[in-house]
Amino acid sequence: MKLILPGGGGHLGTMLAKAFHAEGHEVVVLSRKPAAASWRVLEWDAVSPGAWTSELEGADVVINLTGRSVNCRYTPENRRLIKESRVLSTRLVGRVIAAAKQPPKIWLQPSTATIYAHRFDAPNDEKTGLLESVSDPNLPDTWRFSIDVANSWEAAANEIATPRTRKVFLRISIVETNNAAARCRQL
Repeated sequence: MKLILPGGGGHLGTMLAKAFHAEGHEVVVLSRKPAAASWRVLEWDAVSPGAWTSELEGADVVINLTGRSVNCRYTPENRRLIKESRVLSTRLVGRVIAAAKQPPKIWLQPSTATIYAHRFDAPNDEKTGLLESVSDPNLPDTWRFSIDVANSWEAAANEIATPRTRKVFLRISIVETNNAAARCRQL
């Protein structure tokens, strides 16, 4: 397979690229800070099209991992960067997929499990899970922010029609990196 990993230079992307590359797949990482790797790494700015767009033609899978780390203080500026980095890159990836003559078969778009309501009475899943509302006055501010990011992130992916590409949201929170590549293969 040919896998494109926008934002794949981070922790999870590196683990996925390493695992898929070891299995003999063609891996292309799109990174703002390209570094040497056993797979191809191309520069992109995560907000505008460039030479990298041709890599999506005929690709099997795009796993968009772009987004500023949430491992920071939630200052107003960091909150803006966290949300903006996810929304803008997702829109860009979606537009490039939609414009492709031979679009990827699958677009795996991460999101966050914090979109689900905090509950103990039943599991949250895609069919029966309760989504949290940012208007709930009892929510802590940091939860409200995370829910807003999740809603905005998924809305950015949903606003782009990709009828020839299956779109899958990965609502994840804690990532088990030793198992990440196996989980992606199951999708």
